[in-house]
Amino acid sequence: MGRVQGEALRAAAERLGWSGDESGIAREFRFPSYEAGVGFALAVALLAQRQNHHPDALSIGWCTVQVRYVTHSQGGVTDLDLQAAEAVNQLATA
Repeated sequence: MGRVQGEALRAAAERLGWSGDESGIAREFRFPSYEAGVGFALAVALLAQRQNHHPDALSIGWCTVQVRYVTHSQGGVTDLDLQAAEAVNQLATA
């Protein structure tokens, strides 16, 4: 599990609709109601448990949820973070 850096990281994050740099990638998801956002956050938490790879931050706001990934043990963003971001995107469109 190596770190993803530089242009490769920027391109991968952009392809996924996420933003960030070597310190982490993040995305804000919007929902029609507060309850829908809370349900999505719970789905992200359950996904993280199944993957055994958890977001660095999962923040619930009014009709929004912010998700941030970074692999602290590797000192930056790894393929696992990008795979998790892709899986979170799929939850958002389910």
